[in-house]
Order: sequence, then C-alpha cells, then structure tokens
Amino acid sequence: MIHNSDNMTHRLLNIIYHLSFIFIATISLFLILSPIPTLASSKILQVPHTSQAPYGYWGQPWQDTCEEASILMVDKYYSKPGDYKITKKEAKEALLKILQVKKKYFGRSLDENAEKITNLINNFYNWEAKIVDNPTLEMIKNEIDNNKPVIVPLYGKALKNQFFLNNGPYYHVLVISGYDEEKKEFITQEPGLNIKGLDFRYKYDTIMNAIHDLTDNKKLTKNGRKVAIFTQKELATSAEIDADKDGLTKKEELAFKTFPWSKDTDNDGYNDKMEIDNGYSPIKPAKKK
Repeated sequence: MIHNSDNMTHRLLNIIYHLSFIFIATISLFLILSPIPTLASSKILQVPHTSQAPYGYWGQPWQDTCEEASILMVDKYYSKPGDYKITKKEAKEALLKILQVKKKYFGRSLDENAEKITNLINNFYNWEAKIVDNPTLEMIKNEIDNNKPVIVPLYGKALKNQFFLNNGPYYHVLVISGYDEEKKEFITQEPGLNIKGLDFRYKYDTIMNAIHDLTDNKKLTKNGRKVAIFTQKELATSAEIDADKDGLTKKEELAFKTFPWSKDTDNDGYNDKMEIDNGYSPIKPAKKK
C-alpha cells in the first residue's frame, strides 16, 4: 500500500510539473508576441495658424501684432475646435478688433507683456489664462498633454530663426502647440512667418533659453522675467469679471452673446443689461425678444 501511494504521488507531482511548464511556456510566448506598450513620445494640438501680417505687409500695425495673433490662434482653438484654418480676411478683421479693444482699455501701445496679454484674455475671451513663473520643460509638456496650448513671450533674437529679418525682433510671442520628444523639439504656431509658421519647430533648449517677458527697454528683454502664459477652456477665475462695466459678467456676456468689451453691443444707444432687464435683445437693435 505504501509503495502504490508513493507511485501515485510521484505521478501526480510529475503531472503538476508538466502543467506548470506548459503554463510558463505559454505566458512567455504571449509576452514575446505581444507588443510592449510605450509612452507617447510626441503630441500635437490642432491649433490653427495665422501670420501676424495676414497679407504679407509688415509695416505697422502688423510688425508688432505677434501677441494679438497668438491670442487669435488660441481663441480659434478653444472656440471652434476642429476648425483648423484661419483665412487671411478672418485674421485681418480679428487682429484689428483686438487692436481696437486693446487701445480702448490699455491705451495705445505696440507691444504687450505677459500681464497685459493675460488681462486681455481674461477680460474679453471665453477661455482663461494665467502667468506661470519659471516654467520648466516638463510643465509645458504637461500642459500640451492636457490639450492646453501655451503662449510664451520671448527674446526674439535668441530664437535664431533663419527666416527672420535682421536676426529677428527683440520681443516676440508665439504659441507652443506640441512637442516631439524623440527630436527634442517644440511644435509651435509661429506668427512671425506666413505658411512656414504652421507647426514650426524649435529645439527645446532654444525656446527655454529664449523665454523672457517684455521689459521697458526691448533690447534688454533678454534679461526679462522667465514666464509663460498657461491657458484653459474652463472659466475658473474670470467668469465674474465685468470689464466693460455694463452690469453683465463675462459669463453672462457669453450666455447672451454680447460683447464683453462693449456696453452697447448692438450700438442702438441702450446699455446691454438695461435691454435685457426690459425684455429687449441686446444684439438686435430695437427688436423685442
């Protein structure tokens, strides 16, 4: 009886051994044949491009509208996702409108630092911006990973862009819309170029070294603050702003489709909020709702 029991035990152990071998071999084969997941090495956001000089004329005001063009590109990205084109006519009209609003609320100027750019966005657009000091490469890439374009003020000459005249401007602004980890490059929407500016690439180090905010003396911008403008679609802090002082918050202006920069959107002589409170349309002159 003892001998037979030992044989049965031996056979059982032998079966278990072979089953274990087959199991391990199967798992090993599966791992060999299965593709190994890898982390994404690049990401590009579909931010539309426009030149700051839509029709190729580089005299004023177009010589200094890189800030306005950057705002326009990000605005189109958030406001009309999937619309990957800005026509020359659309760009010209939108840039002139931004210049008009800027002059009305900030006075006449050619260049704006990060603070003014951020104020323009938070006061008048249906998305938000915030200034981030000393942004790192990983911080910027993280914003792109979260589908948020980044606007950066730069010492333009440090970009060493071969297509710029006179080694580029002292001050420049562009949009970072992607990155390529393999090539160590940012993908940008470069307003300082025409069609070449679409998805224009700069090395990581080039952008990170060039990031400087505008100083009172543009030539000294190479020593300006290291800042970037992070953007987001959600209205977290600017929803209650009433920049034009018409009694409507930005959130309400968006809901009623009125202009956040005008007290009288339809230009009929009546305050937007007054028309709304009295049952009239603030966007259609003298018409009952």
